[in-house]
Amino acid sequence: MYLNNQIKEAFFKLGKHITKLREYRNMTIKEVSIKTGIRKEYLHKIELGTAYGVLLEKHLLKIAKALKIKISTLFDFEKIVDLSSK
Repeated sequence: MYLNNQIKEAFFKLGKHITKLREYRNMTIKEVSIKTGIRKEYLHKIELGTAYGVLLEKHLLKIAKALKIKISTLFDFEKIVDLSSK
């Protein structure tokens, strides 16, 4: 599968943002894996930004639910919002 650099960068940013959100919640990849039913290895690929062609909407919804955030928060790359009230 060919992906241009702009798409690769978007997946990379998304992965790093998911990592920050997970860490903000003081959760391990294993904990998110248990809550989502997504294999740890796959979550790790998502966080690295290397899960290009198989990154499906249902996985993002599961991750957002496990982190107790709206799915749109996954795409707010500029900052980590105060999630304590959500």
